Amino acid sequence: MLLARCRLRTGDTARALEALSRAIQAGLSDTALARTYPEFSAPLRSRQGRLLQQQLLSAAAERGPVAVEFAPQERFGRYYILYPPGYSAERRYHLIVLLHGNSQAPEMLFRWARQWQPQDAIIVAPEAPYVRLRPTLNAAALRFSALGEELQAPDSLREDIIISSARWYHSVAEHARRTLPLKRALPVVVGFSQGGFMAGVLLAQYPYAYAGAALVSASYYPEGKVIERLHLLRRYGVELLLLHGRQDPIVPPQTAELFANALQNAGVAHELFLFDGEHWASPEATQRLRQWLVRLLQRQ
Repeated sequence: MLLARCRLRTGDTARALEALSRAIQAGLSDTALARTYPEFSAPLRSRQGRLLQQQLLSAAAERGPVAVEFAPQERFGRYYILYPPGYSAERRYHLIVLLHGNSQAPEMLFRWARQWQPQDAIIVAPEAPYVRLRPTLNAAALRFSALGEELQAPDSLREDIIISSARWYHSVAEHARRTLPLKRALPVVVGFSQGGFMAGVLLAQYPYAYAGAALVSASYYPEGKVIERLHLLRRYGVELLLLHGRQDPIVPPQTAELFANALQNAGVAHELFLFDGEHWASPEATQRLRQWLVRLLQRQ
């Protein structure tokens, strides 16, 4: 089935339907293909596609009904540790949690992270919990997301998926606090793009556990329930830095401005810095991030 979708997305409809036929022979029983995978809507209206649908209905009738349910799971996941120059296990360090963007991987941010990493801070960078299929195939390397797009889950589960991803990120921070030589200080979160959105969700869900977060070119989804929990950020004294490019073609800068207004109305300590640039952080924004981190960590 995955091969059929890949063939279809590359424009090879004939080989996509051929792969779909093999999937039916192997046991595919989803009779609502066009609804489950919208990209099949047009090919299934062709003569060959209609024949395949009839085969699928016949095969499903022979095998009996099959249903799909979604349930939470707990599994192992990876995170990377960036030690500062001159690291010594005899010293104690601050902790920074770095969250990558959609269809990225942690190592894609490492060179940038080295530019703002304080000398007294260890960075941990977890992989988002869900693998993105097409970006992974295109890059020939794993690419991840916190939103679970490939699950084909109903929209009603979007909030649960986002909160579950935030729980994974928090468990990484807790694991790092148990295993690394860290100071008795609250960690700080830095998130880029989707990671910036998830940094906000992480703080909204666990406001007592973090000193603050820097949201860089952050996207926004209402299912994260961040706005509804801003009063908790104020209660625990959490601080935020919003960095966003004025010419960002992916996430409009108005996203950061609107979120800054919400923080202002909720009385949450924050700073908004709009930089000249697009989605990626400019050198000026990177320097601003470093200054903000050093100041926040020194206060703990």
